[in-house]
Amino acid sequence: MDFKSIMSLFREDDWSAEMVERLDQMLELSGSIFDHAVGVVLGTLEDDNPQQEVFKRDKRIHKQMIKIRRRLVSRLAMQDPGADVPTALIFMNAVKDAERIGDYGKNIYELSEMMPDDPDMDLFRAWLGPRAERINVLVERTRKAFADSDDGESARVIADSRQLGRECEDAIREITATITDVRTAVALVLALRFFKRVSSHLSNIATTVVMPVDLLDFHDED
Repeated sequence: MDFKSIMSLFREDDWSAEMVERLDQMLELSGSIFDHAVGVVLGTLEDDNPQQEVFKRDKRIHKQMIKIRRRLVSRLAMQDPGADVPTALIFMNAVKDAERIGDYGKNIYELSEMMPDDPDMDLFRAWLGPRAERINVLVERTRKAFADSDDGESARVIADSRQLGRECEDAIREITATITDVRTAVALVLALRFFKRVSSHLSNIATTVVMPVDLLDFHDED
């Protein structure tokens, strides 16, 4: 099969504009969960309404994912079986990654219950704050790169996500070697591991723009 660029597919199939919008909504919701969760862990946001800020948003993500999958299946059932397969695979892949970002946001939110009784918030903010802000920026860049099918920006998102992932791993090694308080070390390591996974899923979404369908998620493989 001749795999076309995602922009070529979008130009040929107007129905995909609806899918782009739904996926963008998923990414916006996942990013907002992540941002709120980090704010709660770092003590910069009041956790007045977790039901609204985290759990209702997570349900909205799942509803969008179901709607996208149903729409794709219906489209494939009604049209030429081979015509829309590449587009459907792109969206099936991207929707999985967008949903996982929200899940990792929830995992980070749950870390607030694992924090030390009297945490050194300056320490947590130093290790996590700048990296969290970079992820927030990457979320917005990924949304735009996917919606615009911008292969140049997508390639930069992939490179920056990979770099952030390496930095998270380096930070984890440093934390395990230097921080002696177990609860502090565990919370920081888990948060950084979740950060790395979020950046990886953003990279996966970006690969849908620059890679053919058969190589999605493998941009960083030799």
